[in-house]
Order: sequence, then structure tokens, then C-alpha cells
Amino acid sequence: MSSENDGILCWKCRKLVPYTIETRHRLRVINGKKYEYNERYGLCSECHSEISVPGLMDENENRFDIIYRRLSGIITKGDIHELLNKYDIEKRPLSHLLGFGEHTISRYLDGQIPKREYSDLLLRLLHDHLEMEKVLEEGKGRITNVAYNKVKKKIALIKQMTSYNTKLELVALYIVNSQYEVTDLSLQKLLYFVKAFSLGVFDGEAVFDGTCEAWAYGPVFPDIYKKYRAFGDSLIPKINPDPSCFAGLKAEDKKIIDFVLNTFGRLNGKVLMDITHKEEPWNTARIGLETFETSKNVISDSSIGDYYKGINKIYDLTTREGVNKYIDSLFEE
Repeated sequence: MSSENDGILCWKCRKLVPYTIETRHRLRVINGKKYEYNERYGLCSECHSEISVPGLMDENENRFDIIYRRLSGIITKGDIHELLNKYDIEKRPLSHLLGFGEHTISRYLDGQIPKREYSDLLLRLLHDHLEMEKVLEEGKGRITNVAYNKVKKKIALIKQMTSYNTKLELVALYIVNSQYEVTDLSLQKLLYFVKAFSLGVFDGEAVFDGTCEAWAYGPVFPDIYKKYRAFGDSLIPKINPDPSCFAGLKAEDKKIIDFVLNTFGRLNGKVLMDITHKEEPWNTARIGLETFETSKNVISDSSIGDYYKGINKIYDLTTREGVNKYIDSLFEE
């Protein structure tokens, strides 16, 4: 795979030349273990000799670093950033909390590879909020009250998210922990599409019960809004619950949810909202209301199911191609 650029010095041609970025397979051996990865390099478009492209060396090292750490079971810089964001804690307070040197976390983010025991600890904290809670209480004397309370608040919020009393809450948790980036706005719309596809496209039985209301910004499940509204426009963090947590979802449930995620999950919340604004169920439920007028009008399961049954006959929404054609049709002038 290659892409063409221009304006870089080729020492062989002795002038500024256009060049392409190519990809090649590489193999490194460290301590007798092989690591394979793809490396990008520059190629002069005139003499076809390899040339030095600013930034590519660092990019390749970062790419290899991620692969090396993943295969070696060592925490990555991305994981550490996720850990900091998940618990709303800064680098120095985290170092103090864990009894590390003050700049240890900063050095890890600069590229230093942690010792195995430190890496394992950080990974446990990333994936287990109860382990983080234990560490927080044991080390609270090493951080300020402000830092302690911020982490405590985040852990409480995570506990609230991982608990559920209804299947609707369980489906929401499943969506939040998918591979897709989810906000409060996109979560509401993805839940709506799960209900729509279960009622009108697949088996005709709703994956979950729960009142859906026609709010100004599209369909909303009030109970889920109350649970996740604290995140506002921010991404909802992945909780990584134990897989057994989702035992309450049938294989058919997961099939429908995964289909919705694989077709609508790539779209941001604003686009998902715009799609629902162009659909009959939401519009019908808001007849007589101003554009941004608040409403608790219910979008009935029957209206959702009937609408999607009709759309399914036109576009075959059981396929990705059919869903894409349907979405495209909504935005045609």
C-alpha cells in the first residue's frame, strides 16, 4: 500500500522529489523471541531509492513497541492513558499512590518499559476497579484528599454502571464495553436500533423491555439516561466486566446487538440522532411539539416494529449493504 507526497530531499537525485510511503514486513528477534510487524518507509518517485521521511522512524518504533508489549504481556502507553482517564487521576498522584518514584508513570509514558511486576499491577488496576479501590484505600495517605475523592467518585460511578436490575441495563453495559467508542448520546440511539431491529427485522421479539421516549435529541430510555448522564459528551469508559456478566443475554440477543454495533456503531452520536430524526416513529411521537420542546411522549414498540418491517421489505436490513443503502437514502436531497 502506498500514497504519494511531494517536497522531500533525495540524496541520490540531489533535489526535492515526490515520494511514496510504502509498507513492508519486518521481523525482529529479542532474547530469542521473534516479533513480526509492518514497517512504513519512503521511496523516491523518480529514482525509487529509499529516502528518509521525517517522523516515520518514530512511528515505526511506536508501532513495534505496541506489538512487543502486547505479545509480551506488558502494559502499553495507551493502556496507561486509559488507566489515568478511567480513574480521573494524574501521573504523579498515581505514582505516589502505588509507592513508585514520583516520575515513574511519566517515564513509562515517555517509552520506558515497566518491570514485569509493575506492569502486571497496572494492568490489574486497569481491568479491575475493585483492585483499584483496594489500592486506593491502602495508599490514600500518600495522595491529597482532592486526588483521593476524584478516584473514589470514579470507582463509585463504575460500580453503578456494572450493576444492573433489568435486561435493558445489561444490554447498555454490553454496548458500552464493545469495541466501539460510545457516548451517552450514541448509547441511547444504539439501544433504540437494537429494539428496532429485534422488533422489525429479525425475530419480532424485543431484546429488552423499557420505555422509549421522544426527546428533542432523539429516542431516549430515561432509566439509562439517569445512569450514564454524568459522562455528558465524553466517552463512556470501558469497564471490562467478567464475561459471565452477560450470561443473561441469549445467543440471539447478542447476534442482534452485534449486528447493530457493526452497522451503526461506527457512526457518532450526532449522526445517529439525525437518522432517528428522519424516521417515522420519533416524528409521529412528537407531533405538535416545537423542535427543542421537552417531551415524555412514548415511542411505542408497535410503531417502531411496523416502521422497520416496512423498511426491511425495501432495503433488506439483514445485510450491511441494505443498512448502508437505507442510511444513504435518509440523507439524499
